[in-house]
Amino acid sequence: MFKKVKELLESGSISQEVANALNTEIQTELKSLRDESASWRVKYKELESTYNEVNSSKTNLEEQLKTLDAKIVKAKEDGKKELVTELEKERLEKDELVTKLNDLEATTKGLKLENAINTALNGYEVIDKDLISLSLKQSLEVKEDGVVFSDGKSLDDGIKSYFDEKPHLLKASGQGGSGNERQADGFAPDTLTAQMLGQLK
Repeated sequence: MFKKVKELLESGSISQEVANALNTEIQTELKSLRDESASWRVKYKELESTYNEVNSSKTNLEEQLKTLDAKIVKAKEDGKKELVTELEKERLEKDELVTKLNDLEATTKGLKLENAINTALNGYEVIDKDLISLSLKQSLEVKEDGVVFSDGKSLDDGIKSYFDEKPHLLKASGQGGSGNERQADGFAPDTLTAQMLGQLK
């Protein structure tokens, strides 16, 4: 049983039934968070794999296009019109594939960026996650080995600096005092657990 729930039970503030209900609620919330985290790890691995495959396919196709261009030049020099037509048709098809791969690369890049930002922001109590995510995207780049800031800082270091410079974007925390965003029991006020505990006081 969670420490705060146990304390409330022992002090007589809540009944065993309420304590069990709170304990179950908290356990369910934790399980949901763990499951979501595991699901994101699987999705991230799939995304990473897709991104690498797209990059590899694109590089391969670009090499094929260079070879085709050389063949087209040679066929033109040799006056082989039919071969030129055939090669140019093949080149057009490969060009269309490159365009599709570029679109797919942009999509996977965007998802990779989104996932990295969300994962990094999970360690902070932010006021508006979507707005901060949008702001951070302007300064981030997706590299082969991960997401970094344009100035070369790692994602974690860059985000720490970002919030050091803009602390007003974080929810207030601490014990007591006016304007405190966290209740004395340690739960954020907008969580179901905090609301349930609040009703018991």
